[in-house]
Amino acid sequence: MTAMTENTSVSKLEAALSTHGQNDEQSIRKALRAFIQSRVFVKLDRPWDGKTLPRPDMHLLLVTDGDNKEQPMLAVFSSVSHSAAYKETEMGPFKYTTEVDAAWACLGVPENAGIMVNPNSAPNFRISPAVARVLRDTAQQDLDNRIKSKDVAGIASKQV
Repeated sequence: MTAMTENTSVSKLEAALSTHGQNDEQSIRKALRAFIQSRVFVKLDRPWDGKTLPRPDMHLLLVTDGDNKEQPMLAVFSSVSHSAAYKETEMGPFKYTTEVDAAWACLGVPENAGIMVNPNSAPNFRISPAVARVLRDTAQQDLDNRIKSKDVAGIASKQV
């Protein structure tokens, strides 16, 4: 298991989540912004250090959306203590907790799934499937742009 730290971005995320209870547009935007800029914790079915390339057969924990048992939601946690609400014995293969960038976690959101930050604990935050799709697509575009810029930089350095 990777070394995990409770850092300031998590504190900012939890602060934003605690004001989300107001349910106004400004607090929702603040919570989304804090989420996407944070390091978060995910539960995996395989050990991973969070730095090397993940195995292609690795899976992230999905939960249901409260009473809507048909709606899959990617489980994301703002701290290790929130992830502890899911005991290893209850989670089957999802016993490995790893710290990742929230943008990376967004890349793991399946089609038609949402994101649940701190499921079954407070403070929590629900990101609808439509918004999760936008976050995933944006994270993918950012990754594609980073790869292209590395390719372009590599080509330019070879030509010099």
